[in-house]
Parts: sequence; C-alpha cells; structure tokens
Amino acid sequence: MQRNTSISSEQKADLNGIDKGAELLMRRNAPSHNLHKLKKRRTMEQAIIVLSVMVGVLTLGFGVIIGYLVRSYIQDTTPQYSHPEMFDENGNPIPDEIIAFRFEGNQPQDED
Repeated sequence: MQRNTSISSEQKADLNGIDKGAELLMRRNAPSHNLHKLKKRRTMEQAIIVLSVMVGVLTLGFGVIIGYLVRSYIQDTTPQYSHPEMFDENGNPIPDEIIAFRFEGNQPQDED
C-alpha cells in the first residue's frame, strides 16, 4: 500500500539557505539585493588576505632582525676560545707566527 509521496509547495521543507549559491546562479538576469552583499564580502575577503600577508611579512622581518641582534650580542659577550699554545707565560698572545706540526702514525700503504 503506497501513500501519496508528493509534497505540496506549502509543505516543502526549508533548507535554511543551503543552496543559496545555486539560486544566485539561476537568477543572473534578475536584480538581487544579495549581489551587493556578495561584492562587499569579496572586498572584505581581499582586505583580510592583504592584511594577513602584510602581518606575515612584517613578523618574518621582525624575527630576522631580532635574531641577528641576539646572535651579535651573544658573540660579543661570550669569550672566544683560543688554544693555550698561542699565549706566552703572562697570558698575552704571541706576536710571532706559530708553526703547527702534524704527526701521523704509521698508515697502511693500500695504494700500489
């Protein structure tokens, strides 16, 4: 036993604006008050994108500058490591050239 499945126009369920985009595309020629809202929304979206990009670039630049300043501060305040053989008995750097010797142990002769 089948019932009447057709729904009258008064009983159609409200879709709560789910297909508003389809309605807008179907009413191209009809003037719409929603078109002004759509243009305003598009302008706001563009403004938000521009502001977001600007904030991102400025944040990156600010981070680079702060990082450079911190690195230079750390390099200026920490003592640099030097070898003890480069200093004399009083702790002053030796003004002469330092000769470096490198002693290598017996290495196997693999090359023939």
